[in-house]
Amino acid sequence: MEWVPRFGMLEVPADRAALIRGLFELAAFVADHPELPLPKVQADIWPRGEDFVAEVDEVNDVAAALGVTAGFACGGAHYRAVRRFGGVEVQSVAITRESMETLRAHMSYRDNVQPDEPMRAGGAR
Repeated sequence: MEWVPRFGMLEVPADRAALIRGLFELAAFVADHPELPLPKVQADIWPRGEDFVAEVDEVNDVAAALGVTAGFACGGAHYRAVRRFGGVEVQSVAITRESMETLRAHMSYRDNVQPDEPMRAGGAR
């Protein structure tokens, strides 16, 4: 059975059509492979505002569309709206500039930490 929307043809921009098609292909994969563990599916809607206040406004728009209330998380560093559709989590998050700068500073050290020996397949060293 081909996985297509029940509502027939959609007139949406190509990028949205590609995402919708990908979601249906993922659904078909999950249905066709019951022997495999279920994937974790998380969809992120990143705001594009010019500052944190504008991004919070966008998260509030997403929250309204999802039918949820947005709120602060991570000690006030993130403003987040979340809704689950079965096994799929959809979230939109605005992150304070200070929190992003802290993360960038922390991640700037990532190439400086190396394991003693590289891991091989199966976890053996």
